[in-house]
Amino acid sequence: MIRLGWMLCLLLGTLDVLAQPARDDWFRYPSQPLSAEVVALSAPSETQHLLVKFPSLLSTPEYPQNQTVYAEVFLPRTGNRMPAVLILHSWGVQRPDIELSLARMLAQKGFVTAVMTLPYHMQRTPAGYLSGELMIVPDPQQMRDTMRQATLDACRLIDWLQTQPQVDSERIGIVGISLGAIVGALVLAVEDRMGAGVLVLGGANLAHVLWRSPLTMSVRSELRSKGTGYERLRDELASVEPLHYLRGQYGHRVLMINGRFDLVIPREDALALRRALGEGPLLWLNTGHYGPALVRPALFNLVARFLSANLQNDSQPFVLPSSLNEPTIRIGLLYSGVWGARVSAAVDIWRWEREGRAGVSLQASPRNLSLLAGFRPISPVHIGFELSTRPAAGYLFIHFVL
Repeated sequence: MIRLGWMLCLLLGTLDVLAQPARDDWFRYPSQPLSAEVVALSAPSETQHLLVKFPSLLSTPEYPQNQTVYAEVFLPRTGNRMPAVLILHSWGVQRPDIELSLARMLAQKGFVTAVMTLPYHMQRTPAGYLSGELMIVPDPQQMRDTMRQATLDACRLIDWLQTQPQVDSERIGIVGISLGAIVGALVLAVEDRMGAGVLVLGGANLAHVLWRSPLTMSVRSELRSKGTGYERLRDELASVEPLHYLRGQYGHRVLMINGRFDLVIPREDALALRRALGEGPLLWLNTGHYGPALVRPALFNLVARFLSANLQNDSQPFVLPSSLNEPTIRIGLLYSGVWGARVSAAVDIWRWEREGRAGVSLQASPRNLSLLAGFRPISPVHIGFELSTRPAAGYLFIHFVL
């Protein structure tokens, strides 16, 4: 019986391996020198600011603009070899200002940094389209190919970084924000040269994110009209799904930062990615998908401290804070028996507990200022009493968290 049990375990394990996409086949690329064009973007200073351009490994003949990869690189002028950090931006940006600010700050702290343009964004956007419009489309094959292209572009940029004399090729990290964090998770999954990473507002199970996010409603609608449901979409995107490759190999080498009230990246998908990466730090901010931008300096400092601890052999151990003192801002439609209905914004000033299920908020609308004391029976609904210059009255607040 014991022998039979071992045989069954071996058979199930073999079937599980066979069921996984062939990582080597899907993300393998020929080992060849990278022919890159390098242009100086600023006059000589303590940090060189360069534009690096090179051909993408994946050809998109219909959209030739997308076949060139661009990266803004910051090279501190020091005599020491430094760790390098690849930074991936969010979806649809016209200019990655947040990512470039982070890159400059990390360069001041002794990192070589590179902000890469994702497929179909900015300089890679075909005429007649918005930046990023062609990266998330109601065509599973194109999305699969685009995610593969983004990952291979990142791998080739790592190739270039490792050839630079200022870079310690054994110390490479990655930072991704939103869509960049999803792509970053895939890079971590298939690229064994990564020493550490920070994923901000990211998650796994790409199909589920697409099926739940309010930003992809039109994509979902068109997929349904073509007969593609969630299960089929999940199967179609399996070969670019980080969960299929990650086996807990990163653990404390990857920091995740997510919004507790994020509607774009569901909580369950953030937790799924954390489990797949391995047990490690996960900071829940009391915000939605956009609120972290309000605490940018604290966020940048946290990212820098984590990367320093993991890539610069910093003697100071990394300690995960409980919060970044981020504001919780709720925006939506408020109704009360005294003031009626109005569009309103409210900021939490006291919470009963960390999850924010009950507390007091300061409310502002074109009609009045007031205090809202209540609780959340279901998301995204708050009920309670409105306290203002008029008699107290019950309220109903349907909102989203910034």
